[in-house]
Amino acid sequence: MKKQILTLLVLFFSIIITDQAGNNNSARTSANGAYPPSKKDTLYANASALFKPEDLGMSSKRLSRIDSIVKAGIKAKVFPGCQVLVLKEGKPVYDKCFGNYTYETKQEVKPTTMYDLASLTKTTGTLLAIMKLYDEGKLKLTDNASQYLTFLQGTDKSNITIKELLFHESGLPAGLPFYSLAIEHRNIPLAKKSAHNSKSTHKTKTAPKPKPVPVAKPQIRKPNSIANTTFKFKEDWVSKIPSDDYALQVADSFYVNKRFHQAAMEMIAKAHLYGKTYCYSCINFILLKEIAETISGKTMDVFLDSEFYTPMKLNNLTYLPLRKHKKEDIAPTLQRDGLRNGRVQGYVNDPDAAFLGGVSGNAGLFATATDVGSIYQMLLNNGELDGNRYLSAETCRLFTTTTSKSGRRDLGYDKPVPANQKHNPCCKSAPQVVYGHTGYTGTCCWVDPVNKFVYVFLSNRTYPSDGINKLAKTGIRTKIQELIYQSMVK
Repeated sequence: MKKQILTLLVLFFSIIITDQAGNNNSARTSANGAYPPSKKDTLYANASALFKPEDLGMSSKRLSRIDSIVKAGIKAKVFPGCQVLVLKEGKPVYDKCFGNYTYETKQEVKPTTMYDLASLTKTTGTLLAIMKLYDEGKLKLTDNASQYLTFLQGTDKSNITIKELLFHESGLPAGLPFYSLAIEHRNIPLAKKSAHNSKSTHKTKTAPKPKPVPVAKPQIRKPNSIANTTFKFKEDWVSKIPSDDYALQVADSFYVNKRFHQAAMEMIAKAHLYGKTYCYSCINFILLKEIAETISGKTMDVFLDSEFYTPMKLNNLTYLPLRKHKKEDIAPTLQRDGLRNGRVQGYVNDPDAAFLGGVSGNAGLFATATDVGSIYQMLLNNGELDGNRYLSAETCRLFTTTTSKSGRRDLGYDKPVPANQKHNPCCKSAPQVVYGHTGYTGTCCWVDPVNKFVYVFLSNRTYPSDGINKLAKTGIRTKIQELIYQSMVK
């Protein structure tokens, strides 16, 4: 408790104290004021290229206080490192990297460091696909999900609409343990009643000497089976070697049988359905991804690459990053994962997304703050970036301004909850028109269409362990967001 109070005091006073400089500064410029997509490494080295906040109605002195908040967070071991980016009217006014990949190593976070976006994937990936298909008239928000997903037909989920999935009002549970499908479940016999708990009035007899326990025979495992110290995987479901059957990669030398995907969908079809009130659920976006793939005829990663990431030249925004990037380019999320029995780096942290092969509707994207900023600047520009259109202005407005009856969500986007500060993902000064999302690994991106700025925060707060969410407890992301608003006060 004393440590937590000390941490909060340090973070509070860090807002007042102005401290200079992170590891890197960077900027982008372009003819139309949008966030340009090329020559990233060269421009990142040019610290003087950052736009002067005062030229855009902001205070550089107040923005510089972000440095102190972040450094206090690293010192308190809230996260080992992070990236923070602020775009005002499409121009970077604050763009810095802080800390290291881990507390043990001195590998500094660089502008090219990629982070696991976790649930920020929902709006940076899955939602873009749904918006694009809606834009092209290939789906309607009132369509039933079962129209595209046959495994939902004939179940109590057959009438769930796409709009209900986007609003998180489908009645589906928050999550399901898909990974358990690959684990052997053994029945453990109940312990016998102890003599000490008996109500008998007889004298307790001396316990007989225990019989020798027979030594178990060595367990024979297939040469390509996956070993785990705490439980056993079903040998016909996992393999160390990839093949046509074992095509879903979970980690290094860890592959799952392709039929796992179908089994996971069947688990959703059999899941208990609750009332159609607001309940944030990863299952909703897993289904939205399945819908997008069914309609487009392409896997989610291929579809998004072709429609957004490649034409926007976002080379550091991708699913399955190890196909294109080195492991050392990616911040690790766990020192030791119980399921994968080792360090998680370059593979999605979320276990269900991992067992689905790393491309999932709820998680799976990796990116730099720069590339994330480009996606949301495009949305702020009503579907256009650097002179190219990716979504219609009408679709962008519809999805970012249509709010559920509960007031908790836009169509897929998270939003401020000023009436309930305890559960408000944004700072007090954020107007209700703000939209964006957060991520479990310590990420967020928020767009303010009134003040015309984009705020990106990426970290690996889950390293080395995700047991306690210090980032949420200290409110560092919202403190930084509040400073951005304070920097615009004259």
